[in-house]
Amino acid sequence: MDRVRRAARRAMFAEKPAWQRWSLRVLMTLAWPVGAVTETLYYLSVLPPDEIPRRALAWADRGGDMLALAFSRNVPPREYYTYRLHQPDRRAWITACLYAPESYPLLSWLNRRNGADNNTVQDKSRFADLCRRHELPCIATLAVFRDGSQLWPATPFIPALPLLWVKDLSGSRGAGAARWRLDAGHYHNGDKQMTFSPEALARQWLPRDCLVQPCLDNHPALAALSDGTLVDFRVVTGIHRDGWVEVVATLGHLPCGGPSGRRYIVGAIDRNNHCLISPTLSGFQIIKNHPDTGAEITAQPVPFWPAALELVVNAHKKVPEFSRFVFLGWDVAITPEGPLLIETNSGWGAFNHQRGIGAPLGWTCFPDIVAEYLDFSEHGDAACD
Repeated sequence: MDRVRRAARRAMFAEKPAWQRWSLRVLMTLAWPVGAVTETLYYLSVLPPDEIPRRALAWADRGGDMLALAFSRNVPPREYYTYRLHQPDRRAWITACLYAPESYPLLSWLNRRNGADNNTVQDKSRFADLCRRHELPCIATLAVFRDGSQLWPATPFIPALPLLWVKDLSGSRGAGAARWRLDAGHYHNGDKQMTFSPEALARQWLPRDCLVQPCLDNHPALAALSDGTLVDFRVVTGIHRDGWVEVVATLGHLPCGGPSGRRYIVGAIDRNNHCLISPTLSGFQIIKNHPDTGAEITAQPVPFWPAALELVVNAHKKVPEFSRFVFLGWDVAITPEGPLLIETNSGWGAFNHQRGIGAPLGWTCFPDIVAEYLDFSEHGDAACD
């Protein structure tokens, strides 16, 4: 994993001309101490009550340890704080994690080197079309709007379903997403602040680059683990050079709080009993029961979980456009009929997955797959320039 992290740092700005690449790296090197000190002071100020040092010397020790790891091992203070690296049982994580500043450049460089076209996964309409062509179960597409015109279907689209979901064609983290409910002949958004007739709503979508889909129902077994909206699961897969695909990490997103105050409970899925493990609210607060329903989060196995894993593994392996990505993060919905693909992402959030699974990526198959694509020298460095 040390070699992988060095390769990640060498991959930063690798697509730039040499003079830009080295200039940017010098600027980052000079800015790193300032950023590390600023972040250290911030995270010392927001320690949870049970971790606040009682003596001034202990404060200094904690801050000094943060800075020492930042300067000697390039460990960002945010990850030090989140992964609780001050605890003796967590010190082994230091060299086994992939840290946020290293994740994006490494994955981008690997995918470019493997001939991946990011538009394949960035464009949600293109993703849905590939799924349909390869007969992969996915959410139905009702309409596609791009550049001020309706691309699909051929006839003017007038919504009629009782529940609709709209999202931007590109972007991440639910960019442009909105839920629309039909009531008394008019559509209302989630908090009922906007109301349109079906024809007027279609005109609202026309200037946007967006995709219209039906709202899905959760599997009944997952209803108590949601505030009424869709529970989704992120599965990260990696493809070896011989085409064999492995599951690297999993993460469940359980919505709570409703449209006006939505937050998410996250946690990995246990491979044996298919239940959520180590659930945390908003990534930090350990939680046992769903705040809205009171349901015990770790008691309910995820239905169709083996089928969901098989679906994403087959998608990564069998679709040529997807198999050019070394790693992909698949978003999956579990409906009463089975799993459906929502979308996939080339940037899948190593930070959140390491927080969610309670283990660093270095303890998964991740570094072995990366190593297959890197040309390590005898000193353990990879040629990324």
